[in-house]
Amino acid sequence: MAPNKPTVLIIDDDLLMLELYRRELGQDYAILTCTDRNEALTLFDAQPLSAVVLEPALAEGRGWELLVVLRLRAQAFQFPVILCSILDERKRGMEGGAAAFLVKPVLPAHLRDVLQLTIGKNL
Repeated sequence: MAPNKPTVLIIDDDLLMLELYRRELGQDYAILTCTDRNEALTLFDAQPLSAVVLEPALAEGRGWELLVVLRLRAQAFQFPVILCSILDERKRGMEGGAAAFLVKPVLPAHLRDVLQLTIGKNL
């Protein structure tokens, strides 16, 4: 991965969505993807991140638990967590510390715009 690109970790169990985001956002970002909590934490610990995109409905709602863990770590490392979900639970997401909440389907161009805005605030 190119070191001059911001690194974004995308956590979702929809493999087609992960591939779409990897392909479409890869020009601007170093994209890491995973489908579960343990892999997410391993990737999180492996290198500095510029942002995390999380599906909170992951693994029967366990993504919400992962949000709590990520927000605690994000406060120390100063990166935004963006929720991108099939469920419209914006209030819960924003109260949980998300920098943004997007309801699927989310076009890669829209996610790119949100990433640019949220990463820019944290520089």
